[in-house]
Amino acid sequence: MYRQGSLEVNALSGVDLWVKPKEFVSIMGSSGSGKSTMMNILGCLDKASSGKYILDGIDISKVKDKDLSEIRNKKIGFVFQSFNLLPKLSAIENVELPMVYAGVEAKKRRQRAEEALIKVGLEKRINHRPNELSGGQRQRVAIARALVNKPSIILADEPTGNLDSKSTIEIIDIFQKLNDDGVTIVMVTHESDVAMYTKRIVTFKDGLKIDDRLVEKQMKAGDI
Repeated sequence: MYRQGSLEVNALSGVDLWVKPKEFVSIMGSSGSGKSTMMNILGCLDKASSGKYILDGIDISKVKDKDLSEIRNKKIGFVFQSFNLLPKLSAIENVELPMVYAGVEAKKRRQRAEEALIKVGLEKRINHRPNELSGGQRQRVAIARALVNKPSIILADEPTGNLDSKSTIEIIDIFQKLNDDGVTIVMVTHESDVAMYTKRIVTFKDGLKIDDRLVEKQMKAGDI
């Protein structure tokens, strides 16, 4: 619930959503449907005004605000449409950032960042800055950054929204391979064809969950 002037607006109402380990779920819905609010709650950026959110066994509704940043850094990897990379830092320095905040020592940071960049196919671009990379490569850096603290879940908010069709398939292929390796992924997308690469589609409208279904025949990006 949030206030809009003197009105109280229920961004989400009576939503019951379970995401199991190793799932790959897409969240769809038009603007104002509640999907962004849901992602903010899942990402511990906002707290629900009522109800419970259990993340990896932790009741987030009972966690103090000052402790939420630590939970976000350790439990959640974020991938955004706009990449959110620092322009003055190289790819590997951007990937190291979550580990800096987590207090990981420098040698281990560099090793884990290199491993993450290799995993997304950017081992030859580790010292390039964002302006020296394509959109698809910048999103790969963002995915590597989301992986380095080995989070319980990756939240991807329109991760292909700024990419061409070729780069979109490349990014989806990375997500599918990560999911095959056991990474849980929740992805917001407005593109129904992109959602078909996930295993389950949840649809929101006017703050309500109106559909929740398994994808009968998941498309494989690696087959294209």
